[in-house]
Amino acid sequence: MSKEDKKIKEENIKWNMHFGADTIIFEKAEELRARMTPAEEILWNVININDWRLKFRRQHPLSHYIADFYCHNVKLVIELDGGYHENKEVKIYDTARENEIKEFGITVLRFKNEEVINNIEAVLNKIGETINSLKGAAKKRAESSNNSPSGDGGKELIVVKIGGNIIDDETKLSTFLRSYASIETNKILVHGGGKLATAVAEAIGIPQQLIDGRRITDAETLKVITMVYAGYINKNIVAQLQACGCNALGLTGADANMIEAHKRIHPQIDYGFVGDIEAVNTGLIQTLVQSGLSLVIAPVTHDKKGLLLNTNADTIAQEIAAAMSTLYDVELIYCFEKNGVLMNADDDNTVVPKINSADYTILKDRHIISAGMIPKLDNAFAALKKGVKKVIIGNAGNLKDLVNHRSGTIIENEY
Repeated sequence: MSKEDKKIKEENIKWNMHFGADTIIFEKAEELRARMTPAEEILWNVININDWRLKFRRQHPLSHYIADFYCHNVKLVIELDGGYHENKEVKIYDTARENEIKEFGITVLRFKNEEVINNIEAVLNKIGETINSLKGAAKKRAESSNNSPSGDGGKELIVVKIGGNIIDDETKLSTFLRSYASIETNKILVHGGGKLATAVAEAIGIPQQLIDGRRITDAETLKVITMVYAGYINKNIVAQLQACGCNALGLTGADANMIEAHKRIHPQIDYGFVGDIEAVNTGLIQTLVQSGLSLVIAPVTHDKKGLLLNTNADTIAQEIAAAMSTLYDVELIYCFEKNGVLMNADDDNTVVPKINSADYTILKDRHIISAGMIPKLDNAFAALKKGVKKVIIGNAGNLKDLVNHRSGTIIENEY
């Protein structure tokens, strides 16, 4: 390896260790594509057009890293290493990098530059064997799912909702999305709005009004909410998931008539352009999910008369989970900053591991459950009554444990 090539690689390692911003990582990847090492050029020339009929990308951003070569179809990363990778510190970094990439369900193959330059046939044979193994495993999973007697071909669907406290914290959001991307089950992500809409509205002189924690959405506020929720926040989440190897599609309820609602009618309060859900387009969602897309849904719906409506994200998650339970075995996960339903709202160690409707009534009557948790639990039990298999409430930082039922509060269907 030339001194220049070595310097480029070392700079890439140092830069990655700083976990740069998304815009920077894509700029760095573009720069590296223009200056491949000799070994990278040799391998790229033989895998760019290949007998496996797979598309590889070179210097491809994945989360905080840039993979030398990546194929999304079989979730395979190929890394080429120079001699400096024998350095102890670099080895530690390589191991941490590889472990994090594997959390996304991605297989990592690693070759030395000398292997590629001196014995490319052996390298290609190893890559081919790995691809065949990955395809075989995927085929078995598909056959097992299709032969299962429950649900729609035995398929499972997880609906995950994240709130504003996660969205407002870049580090927490990034960690959550990396874990979310690694979930292999069919999945849908519903997100709230956070504080950004309020900040933008105040910055441009639009006063904000809340009643019992619920936003009054006037015409000008609706514009801000749509721009922030359905625009920046939704697409930022989609972009981060793409960087994690998760093919995500950002939508609102208005897109393809996914969620139809009506303007809320209240005897005492005019909530403005706030929507209550009437129908969920299950056929559309099923088609998109079966195509391999992970939907990211912003809390904006429509009334089919040309009116956009601000709609509670917890309710959207509940209604989607309930509607899709006719087609899948659905679990609904509410992620926020607490560890679950707490006996003491100020102590995260007082998690109630399981709760049923009778427990809920008692805890409410004794004012043990905090007011902020009541709407989530109301939505949870409403979802279970409509066919959702299980609801889990817990900390977004423990998503994997929530999915595997090792954390949070679990509410199982008793109806």
